[in-house]
Amino acid sequence: MKEDNQNKQAYGPTNEAHASRQQPDDSQNQTDNQFAQQPYTQSYIQTKDMARPYQEHKGKSSKNQLWKFAVTILVTVLITFALTAGSGLIVLLVMQPDGLPAPVDRDDQLGFQFADTTENREAIAKLYEIYEAIQDNYYAELNDAQLIEAMARGLVNEMESPYTMYLTAEQVERIDESMSGQYSGIGAYVTLNPDGFVMITDIIENSPAEDIGLMVGDLFMEVDGEDVSGYGDVNAVAALVRGIEGSTVDLLVYRPSTQDYIELTATRRVITTESVVYRMLTPAIGYVHIREFSQNSGQNFIEAMNDLQSQGAVEIIFDLRNNTGGLANEVIQMLDYLLPETEIATLQGRRNGEAFSESWMSDERVGVSGDMHYAVLINEISASASELFAGCLRDYEKASLIGKQTMGKGSGTITVRLEDGSAINLTNFKYYLPNGESIEGEGIAPDINVSLPDDAQGLPVNRIPLELDDQLQAAIDYLNNRDNR
Repeated sequence: MKEDNQNKQAYGPTNEAHASRQQPDDSQNQTDNQFAQQPYTQSYIQTKDMARPYQEHKGKSSKNQLWKFAVTILVTVLITFALTAGSGLIVLLVMQPDGLPAPVDRDDQLGFQFADTTENREAIAKLYEIYEAIQDNYYAELNDAQLIEAMARGLVNEMESPYTMYLTAEQVERIDESMSGQYSGIGAYVTLNPDGFVMITDIIENSPAEDIGLMVGDLFMEVDGEDVSGYGDVNAVAALVRGIEGSTVDLLVYRPSTQDYIELTATRRVITTESVVYRMLTPAIGYVHIREFSQNSGQNFIEAMNDLQSQGAVEIIFDLRNNTGGLANEVIQMLDYLLPETEIATLQGRRNGEAFSESWMSDERVGVSGDMHYAVLINEISASASELFAGCLRDYEKASLIGKQTMGKGSGTITVRLEDGSAINLTNFKYYLPNGESIEGEGIAPDINVSLPDDAQGLPVNRIPLELDDQLQAAIDYLNNRDNR
């Protein structure tokens, strides 16, 4: 998910292997931002995350600038621990072909400087001990570069935040592709459910996924015979499902609603996604389904709203069910269209080693009547940018929320692209709604709590018959009777 040049930030999870991107702060190394989700990182099953804010972030890498990470691992055969006067503890990996110690050229040394404390010395000694044990006893022989690469990945993936993760170059490429709105795959949106399984959250109409009968809630167990039930990684599963147009992929899914394992084969084809669809529901009520906050969603939203108003809409239902987030600049553009000059959200986090606090604002221009009111449909999968959209309109008393409590994704990540094409997502801020609330880990409770009937469970939002869609019916009833409340 990419952002514009206005230093805004992207939200949350992604589609079939996609993550939010941030505005690059230099021409050498793009730095991306998102509100990514690991539990619930939306990703497209194709060849679309995490996710899913755009803060300035220095990501340059050169011989004269060392990576700014917490652990030091450098390219050589020998690890040397040295204490230099006045500069603390330095961990060095010295290039030495014969494996013997050699004088260290201070200009060429590769290393990281740490405070010389007992705790740091013990941690470095433990790292060295582990490194030697793996190098000497692991069943497969690995060279130093492979071990160093594994440590780099582990450093990222072992952070406490579930939204901090490592992305391979292939995953980054596929994320970029999916965020463009077109890709080759089967047309299913997925996320990680709370148990760590890759779960379908939506099905694109007229897609291979729909053709073979996949349903919302299905869990991926195997892809082309490979067990993916323990992957815990949306991007990795998405990479297996996506592929060349016209090729086939064999799937084994588990359907919790029927407790069945189902074997299916899909033929991949080019999928074009529509992030915003709309229609009139009554002569006065318009409906806007926002599937994700991807590229051009903001402009598509504005065009939809203008058209609905020209058709007589005086109130709108926004459907954010199963929407796990997307690009911050897109959701901000939508809220900017709906709200006068005001604060959309505040951020608190760290950037370039320093704490920061800032606000996202809308300007004074408004594209709707000042008395227009909204109903917003939400559910357990609505997350991140969806929660910001719903919570912001609620806080300014412009909307009532209908459905089920949201997921609770109130933090954002920056995506730092590395020189080899890979990237890391790092959680670097929390966002707060206009009322000052952080929804991280809590979610947003609906004003009107409504569940779907059993017959509608598992259906994509766009495939739920109106007579079964109790949540949509509740929104229509609410708007029709609002004046009487």
